[in-house]
This record gives sequence, structure tokens and C-alpha cells, in this order.
Amino acid sequence: MGLTAVPSHLLPLTPYLPLARHQPAPRPAGPWRAVLDLAGGALPFGLELEQAAGGWRGRLCNGDRCESLSGVRVVRDSVVLEMADYAATVEAVIRGDSLLGAYRNVGNRGRRVIPFRAARGRWPAESGSARLLGRWDATFFQDWGSSPRVFELRNGPVGLEGTILSNSGDYGHFWGRATADSFALAHFDGSFVYLLTGRLTGDTLRGVFYAGLRSQTPWKAVRSTGKPHLNAPTEVTRADTTRPFQFAFPDLEGRLVSSSDARFRGKVVLVDVFGSWCPTCHDAAPTLVRLWRKYHPRGLEIVGLAFEVSGDRAIDGRQVRRYRDKFGIRFPLLLAGINDTEMAAEALPQLEGFTAFPTTLFLGRDGRVRRIHAGFYGPATGEQHAKLVREFEAEVERLLREQ
Repeated sequence: MGLTAVPSHLLPLTPYLPLARHQPAPRPAGPWRAVLDLAGGALPFGLELEQAAGGWRGRLCNGDRCESLSGVRVVRDSVVLEMADYAATVEAVIRGDSLLGAYRNVGNRGRRVIPFRAARGRWPAESGSARLLGRWDATFFQDWGSSPRVFELRNGPVGLEGTILSNSGDYGHFWGRATADSFALAHFDGSFVYLLTGRLTGDTLRGVFYAGLRSQTPWKAVRSTGKPHLNAPTEVTRADTTRPFQFAFPDLEGRLVSSSDARFRGKVVLVDVFGSWCPTCHDAAPTLVRLWRKYHPRGLEIVGLAFEVSGDRAIDGRQVRRYRDKFGIRFPLLLAGINDTEMAAEALPQLEGFTAFPTTLFLGRDGRVRRIHAGFYGPATGEQHAKLVREFEAEVERLLREQ
């Protein structure tokens, strides 16, 4: 339903002809209108590639929000775009003024491959009508039941943009196009593959949310009345508070680190349940690093429990080290298991209702859980992100004042 995310005529693909022996290889420098072809429609995003001293570099863009690619390799008529934070790549062949290939990464359900194509140029800016803009209370309909979401839609510098909020955080920055009362918004960061399509009928939005290659979830939404539509993130997960919170997992060098270690005794401790594969965890990491730098001299400790993709200690360790180095993390990161909420719940039996990566546990000086925050509101949520950072800091201050 709604509009087609990307008109096919915007992305022509020229026929592939092998390069002659002495024919110069085509150069991919410049902006590209890129697409991932999902089962339910085309997910658009931008690419910017340029030749630098000694090689190539590039950026992946959702509207005007761009992130640097970790690597770009160009060999004759082939291009490989690397997103090493998520062990992902886009591999393509240059065909005239087009790119054709596939996006690949590995999740806990195995290898994921999604068709990719791109044409030279930039996406046009397409703003949404005033009838689409604002805050909407949405309901997603799954086989097992329904769940709430909130959409925040606005016009930005390069067209319609916004984000999706759930009980446990946000889905990142979305960007796309609108025609009359229909819209398509997308988010792709190397890990999350999201497409939201919808149409306004009367006072109700209806559409489909696509995640990955095949997942499709119908939804409907009405304008927010200002009343709470989501559960508070502090009410999603509960803990056994009758005894100190316990954990024991190996660090990146294979040494066992446990909650009973002297470094945590009598300290305020933040336990970050995260995964290096999780973009929302990447959004949360800078806040945790700032808290550690500011309050560690006063008795704050932080420990990260990583639930990773492969279950292979060498592969998972490599990804967590990259995550550690990216954010300059100096507190311990432990390999706790595989990124499955049920397995994470088994590994942390004192938690009840665990559903979200990241989840942050605030422990008092007695080791008992005082607060649990499921998920994280990232920079795409604006003031909600700033408010959450202030709340985290206030909670740490409060716990540090306790004797």
C-alpha cells in the first residue's frame, strides 16, 4: 500500500559488457542514489565516494545524516564498500553509470544477502504535506499480538524525515520521500535495514514496516493526543533486588571477571547489556564513556556485557575490540553470549522481561539493582536524547551520594 519507495526509472542499469584488455577501468567517484531491493519495496539511501591519497573513501547517508565507511576498495570494475563495525559489506560491479551487486552481513540467523543497485547522482528532496507532519501514535500488528510505536515526522533540509520510537528506544534517523498523502521513509546503517511506508486516509495513517529482506509488519496510527502511548523504558525489564546482581564472564583476553571482584565492591556500578552489532548500542556508548570519565574518580564503575553474533570467541572478540577502540572505552567489556534475547535472559537469570539491546542496569553500592533502563533514545530523537542523558547523570549522582 502507499507509494512505491523508489520509481524504477530513477535507477537505470546499463547492460554489462566485460572490460577490454586495455580499456580504462571506470571510476566510481561522486554521489550515488543507492537502493536495497527488499521483498516489499526499494529502500533508498545515499553514497558518496571519492579518491583520496593512496586509495578511496566514502560515506553512507540517510538524507543529510552521513557516516564514514570503514573502507572502500576499487579494483578495475569492482567496488567493495566496508562497514566493519557490523561485519558488513556491499560488493558491486560498475556498469556504465550504475552499480549492481549485493549487501552482505551475518546475523544470529545466518548470512543475510540483499540485492543492491545504484545510479549516479543525488536523491531529490521531497517534503511531506502538513497533513503528514507531527507525532503519531502507532500500533504494529504481529502474529503474536500488537505493540505500540510512536512516529515523529517532519520536513528536514533534504525532504521528509523522522524516527520511530518504541518502549525501548528509537530506530534511528529515517529519511525519504512523500507524494500527496503517501510516504516512504528508510533507514540503513550497515546493520539495521528498515523501510516504513504509509498513506493517510481521513485522520488515520496505515502502512507496512519492512525490516530486512522479507519481514513485513502492518500498522496503523492516529495523531498523538499527548497522553502516554508507550510504556516507560524503566518499566519494561524487572530484576530480583533481594540480593546483589551477579555476573561472571570472560573479558577480551579470556580472564574471568565477576561481580564479586574487588574493583566493584562498595562501588556504584552501571551494567551495560549490549552488542557491537547494535547501532542503538553505538548511540549509547558515548554517554557511558562520558559518565565513566566524569564519575569514575568518585567511585563509579561500568562493565559491558556483550551478546554477539557468531558465538565464536575469536570473531566476536574482534568485533568488540573494534567497538571498544571506536569509542575509547576503558572499562571492561565481557563476552557474555549470543545476541538472542532469550539466551541473554538465561545468562542473566535475575532479570525478568529482558527484551532490548542495550539495557542499562544501575547498581547501588550494595550491589543491588536500583534502576533498569531498557533501550536508549539516540540523537535522532532530539530533546528526548538530551533528557535521557540528564536522567542517567542524575541517577549516578544520586547513587554516589548514598553511603
